[in-house]
Amino acid sequence: MGLLLSRILTYLNGAMQNDYYYKICNFIIFNYLDIFEMSEEEFLDKGAFRKEELYSFLLSFGFSTYEDFRFKLEADHQLRLNQIRVRLFGETPQKFLAKMDKAMDEEVLANTITSICEHFYKAKRIIIFGGLYPCSIAVELQTDMISFGRPFIHYHKYDPIQFNEDDVVIFVSATGRSLEEMKKYDNCSFEKAYSLLITQNRKYTQSCFNGNTTVIYVPGKFDSIDFNYQIMSICDLIRLRYFQQYYL
Repeated sequence: MGLLLSRILTYLNGAMQNDYYYKICNFIIFNYLDIFEMSEEEFLDKGAFRKEELYSFLLSFGFSTYEDFRFKLEADHQLRLNQIRVRLFGETPQKFLAKMDKAMDEEVLANTITSICEHFYKAKRIIIFGGLYPCSIAVELQTDMISFGRPFIHYHKYDPIQFNEDDVVIFVSATGRSLEEMKKYDNCSFEKAYSLLITQNRKYTQSCFNGNTTVIYVPGKFDSIDFNYQIMSICDLIRLRYFQQYYL
């Protein structure tokens, strides 16, 4: 059956419309740790959902009662935290960095990752932009951050977001197209938020972004296969550093 959170993210990340299933998934992500102590009545009241909507959602995930769903969500949370401990305890950023094909100085990259984790820790929400597959590579990072109480969602055009100082915005784009595309969206200005761009396009290392933007330039000439491995390595570095800084 797998972790319930992973199944919810599979639906949420690939959702095609802003229906009540999508809204319930979002509510769960943004109230993840609180739901373990939240009654059905509180869930319905705080989320402004109808009972029939909630139970339609629950049945689609194989649950006949809210209590069974809540119990499974909490049990899976403990399992996930145990998995994180087992997988990351004793690892060091240096091991990960040594395996990477880097275009940045190793110490600079390590310090950049530490800074990114600080922003993640302070963020009220993390939003990722990019193609479906590159963003899907970040699902392990997404799952870990939610497990640590940091809402982490994919951006969908049908659900516009007003960004603010408490947001972290991640752009994953070898060429930078997703960043340029985002600028075309109405009411989607990210200047107030802290933003991270992971790219193979060297021109963005020289762009005049605002002071809230970090660029991680990785080697390659818009090679999707190589870029995908680099994304995975960077996400693993962030997961590991965050675990060491804010969880241990």
